[in-house]
Amino acid sequence: MVQRISALSPRSSSGQGRIGLTAWVRAHLAELTSRVEPVDLLEQRFNFLPRSFRWRGDLWRVRAIVQVWEQPRGGWRPARRYFEVTCGLDTSHILFQDLRIGTWHVSL
Repeated sequence: MVQRISALSPRSSSGQGRIGLTAWVRAHLAELTSRVEPVDLLEQRFNFLPRSFRWRGDLWRVRAIVQVWEQPRGGWRPARRYFEVTCGLDTSHILFQDLRIGTWHVSL
């Protein structure tokens, strides 16, 4: 599943109520407490999608991209593009690209 990543795509956060607020708070807390490590992106498909990367000295090949989403720039946070990818047998990772400087990272 690939989500639309256009800056003009509609935002569904307005009017979600209490459950939407809870999910928003959890997402932001997870972002603040999550660890990230840099990766070397070795190959891309369509000059956009990650295909292979090196992390902790190991080569990882992307078998499937499960989801794509963007975090627009806001306050102190840089704009990021996230990719939930599957590598190998049942191994999944969240990769993201800092859109301002172009670096790639894996979220732990």
